[in-house]
Amino acid sequence: MLKGLGDFGNLMRLQKEIKGVHKKIAGLTMEGSSSNGKVRAALSGEHRLTALTIDPDAMEDCGVRDIERMIIEAVNSAADKIKEFSESEIKRLTGGIEVPGLDGLLK
Repeated sequence: MLKGLGDFGNLMRLQKEIKGVHKKIAGLTMEGSSSNGKVRAALSGEHRLTALTIDPDAMEDCGVRDIERMIIEAVNSAADKIKEFSESEIKRLTGGIEVPGLDGLLK
Protein backbone atom coordinates (compact mmCIF):
# COMPACT_ATOMS: atom_id res chain seq x y z
CA MET A 1 0.00 0.00 0.00
CA LEU A 2 1.11 3.62 -0.41
CA LYS A 3 3.44 4.89 2.26
CA GLY A 4 1.56 7.14 4.67
CA LEU A 5 -1.85 5.88 3.56
CA GLY A 6 -1.63 2.43 5.11
CA ASP A 7 -4.63 2.43 7.39
CA PHE A 8 -8.23 3.49 7.36
CA GLY A 9 -7.66 6.39 9.77
CA ASN A 10 -5.13 7.95 7.42
CA LEU A 11 -7.51 7.53 4.50
CA MET A 12 -10.27 9.27 6.42
CA ARG A 13 -7.89 12.11 7.34
CA LEU A 14 -6.87 12.44 3.69
CA GLN A 15 -10.51 12.53 2.60
CA LYS A 16 -11.21 15.32 5.10
CA GLU A 17 -8.17 17.28 3.89
CA ILE A 18 -9.25 16.84 0.27
CA LYS A 19 -12.66 18.30 1.10
CA GLY A 20 -10.95 21.25 2.77
CA VAL A 21 -8.73 21.85 -0.25
CA HIS A 22 -11.74 21.59 -2.54
CA LYS A 23 -13.50 24.32 -0.53
CA LYS A 24 -10.34 26.44 -0.62
CA ILE A 25 -10.05 26.13 -4.39
CA ALA A 26 -13.76 26.78 -4.96
CA GLY A 27 -13.49 30.01 -2.97
CA LEU A 28 -10.49 31.47 -4.72
CA THR A 29 -10.29 33.79 -7.68
CA MET A 30 -7.37 33.82 -10.12
CA GLU A 31 -6.68 36.53 -12.64
CA GLY A 32 -5.01 36.07 -16.00
CA SER A 33 -4.13 38.50 -18.73
CA SER A 34 -3.38 38.61 -22.41
CA SER A 35 0.29 38.73 -23.39
CA ASN A 36 0.09 42.48 -24.00
CA GLY A 37 -1.83 43.08 -20.75
CA LYS A 38 -4.74 44.84 -22.47
CA VAL A 39 -7.29 42.21 -21.41
CA ARG A 40 -7.67 40.73 -17.93
CA ALA A 41 -9.99 37.93 -16.88
CA ALA A 42 -10.83 36.62 -13.42
CA LEU A 43 -12.05 33.07 -12.87
CA SER A 44 -13.39 31.49 -9.72
CA GLY A 45 -11.91 28.23 -8.52
CA GLU A 46 -14.95 26.60 -10.10
CA HIS A 47 -13.84 27.96 -13.49
CA ARG A 48 -16.59 30.56 -13.71
CA LEU A 49 -15.73 33.88 -15.35
CA THR A 50 -16.23 36.53 -12.67
CA ALA A 51 -14.69 39.60 -14.32
CA LEU A 52 -13.43 40.71 -17.71
CA THR A 53 -11.56 43.97 -18.23
CA ILE A 54 -10.58 45.37 -21.61
CA ASP A 55 -8.26 48.37 -21.83
CA PRO A 56 -10.12 51.11 -23.73
CA ASP A 57 -7.01 51.67 -25.88
CA ALA A 58 -7.34 48.09 -27.13
CA MET A 59 -10.77 48.91 -28.50
CA GLU A 60 -9.25 51.69 -30.62
CA ASP A 61 -6.00 49.93 -31.59
CA CYS A 62 -7.20 46.39 -32.31
CA GLY A 63 -9.71 44.63 -34.48
CA VAL A 64 -12.45 42.31 -33.25
CA ARG A 65 -10.37 39.17 -33.91
CA ASP A 66 -7.46 40.60 -31.92
CA ILE A 67 -9.76 41.38 -28.99
CA GLU A 68 -11.25 37.87 -29.16
CA ARG A 69 -7.75 36.35 -29.15
CA MET A 70 -6.77 38.47 -26.15
CA ILE A 71 -9.91 37.41 -24.25
CA ILE A 72 -9.16 33.75 -24.90
CA GLU A 73 -5.55 34.28 -23.82
CA ALA A 74 -6.59 36.00 -20.58
CA VAL A 75 -9.20 33.35 -19.66
CA ASN A 76 -6.78 30.51 -20.41
CA SER A 77 -4.09 32.22 -18.34
CA ALA A 78 -6.42 32.37 -15.32
CA ALA A 79 -7.49 28.75 -15.85
CA ASP A 80 -3.83 27.67 -15.96
CA LYS A 81 -3.22 29.39 -12.63
CA ILE A 82 -6.15 27.54 -11.04
CA LYS A 83 -4.83 24.25 -12.42
CA GLU A 84 -1.30 24.94 -11.12
CA PHE A 85 -2.65 25.86 -7.68
CA SER A 86 -4.82 22.71 -7.57
CA GLU A 87 -1.88 20.51 -8.57
CA SER A 88 0.35 22.07 -5.91
CA GLU A 89 -2.32 21.43 -3.26
CA ILE A 90 -2.59 17.78 -4.32
CA LYS A 91 1.20 17.38 -4.11
CA ARG A 92 1.16 18.99 -0.67
CA LEU A 93 -1.50 16.52 0.54
CA THR A 94 0.13 13.43 -0.89
CA GLY A 95 3.74 14.37 -0.27
CA GLY A 96 4.38 14.21 -4.02
CA ILE A 97 3.03 10.66 -4.40
CA GLU A 98 0.86 10.38 -7.50
CA VAL A 99 -2.50 8.88 -6.58
CA PRO A 100 -4.51 7.92 -9.68
CA GLY A 101 -7.79 9.82 -9.89
CA LEU A 102 -7.01 12.18 -7.03
CA ASP A 103 -6.50 15.17 -9.29
CA GLY A 104 -10.02 14.71 -10.63
CA LEU A 105 -11.46 15.30 -7.16
CA LEU A 106 -10.35 18.93 -7.20
CA LYS A 107 -11.81 19.97 -10.55
